[in-house]
Amino acid sequence: MAIYFFHLRDGETFEEDTVGVELEDVDSARTEAIAAAREMLAEQITLGAPIGNPIFEVCEGDHAVVFKLVFRDILHS
Repeated sequence: MAIYFFHLRDGETFEEDTVGVELEDVDSARTEAIAAAREMLAEQITLGAPIGNPIFEVCEGDHAVVFKLVFRDILHS
């Protein structure tokens, strides 16, 4: 198990995940990131808010970026 941090970047805005979540592996982190991104997109669409260009920067415990998830890439997947 490892701790993964889901930092959120949207243009010039950066929200650091200081808590993280313990997950089994990178594949589990990717699944978690996709689910969270879909939930966040659904909320923005429901509220009629602009989507922007949010990106998760997923890091392991040592804060090295493991992968980036562009929200727009999952809209039709």
